[in-house]
Amino acid sequence: MAMFNRFQGVAVCLIFAALINCALGIQISEAADLFAADADSAIPPLRIIDTIPQPDAGIINFARVHEDTSFAVLIETEYGINLTDPDSIRFLISDGEFDAYERNLISSAVRVVEVANDSSPAILVWAVYDRSLEPMLPPVYALDTIVKILVEVEDLYHHEISATAGHFKFKIESDSEQAHAFNNLPESVFFNTEDPIDIHDSGIEIVSGVLTGARILYNANEPLLPAFGPMDEVEPLALGEEQAVGSPLNLMPHTVFNRPLKLYIPFPEATDITSLDIYYHNGVQWLAACDADGNILTGGKGWMVPGSRVNHPEQFPPQIEIEVYHFSAAQALASGTSATTGNTHHTNSGSGATVYISCFIDSAASGSKTGFSLLGLLSLLVE
Repeated sequence: MAMFNRFQGVAVCLIFAALINCALGIQISEAADLFAADADSAIPPLRIIDTIPQPDAGIINFARVHEDTSFAVLIETEYGINLTDPDSIRFLISDGEFDAYERNLISSAVRVVEVANDSSPAILVWAVYDRSLEPMLPPVYALDTIVKILVEVEDLYHHEISATAGHFKFKIESDSEQAHAFNNLPESVFFNTEDPIDIHDSGIEIVSGVLTGARILYNANEPLLPAFGPMDEVEPLALGEEQAVGSPLNLMPHTVFNRPLKLYIPFPEATDITSLDIYYHNGVQWLAACDADGNILTGGKGWMVPGSRVNHPEQFPPQIEIEVYHFSAAQALASGTSATTGNTHHTNSGSGATVYISCFIDSAASGSKTGFSLLGLLSLLVE
């Protein structure tokens, strides 16, 4: 009995310690949120928030970077950029084959694509360098080489992104990686659309396999034409116990298009597509792009056109239509599992990914007060 009493005393002490620590943790978490809010208020008025390819792609991970890849940066600016000034955006490219060379806005290999942004007054633009549009250089990078690119940007109020801050590198695919990709492309056919006034006058569709019915509609004047990528190149979406639906749809090339493309994602028969969130793969990780209602989530900023989602349950197979600015891969997740469920919730990481977190001590779901589930902790202490 004395031994049990001592264990009870220890258990009670540890429980109160847990309560105090959790309360302090909540205070620390709230303080961290305040610091984050302060940090948000100090966000620079000119910044790069995304890149294609991702930094160090093919170097620190197994992402395959196509030999004809574009390089693009998504620039967010509070005050705008003078796009009539050739030097407001500059690229310095070292491709591992030729001497380093500079390109600015008057170069035929540089494009700027403005992005619709419904969540902020800030202006979003993709600045794109296309090796394939170089008039005096090979249209593709040499295989198995590391490409380094410096970016400099200046806005209307002379805020700058220096070459030191805008320093990126990636590794081009090897010969064996390229051959493997070519041998695993899905069977697809090209076609012309029948609507004479639609800017999307061309298309490509997968005609066999689990992704039969997947379609891309695009404008034939795009500098790089879209296609479907290898079937086994992108790992299926997996977020703990969350339920992915369908198969990953791999899209290429990795570039930003002058006009958003229409993408039709097929799903297994009888799927309730109205309850699905859409994720996209940026070459390194899966990001939450839009919820079941079509609202753009953090990971979809600069990828998906706001308000473009259309559900097509009447199609066979059922499809979700969205418009996108650039390519990588896409898949769906049942929206009931991507929202807060039980002791699992999601928060935003610095990369824009949706990160799922499980907490040992649960927070009460009602009101603003915090409650604790202590039964499990007590049983661990006294068993």
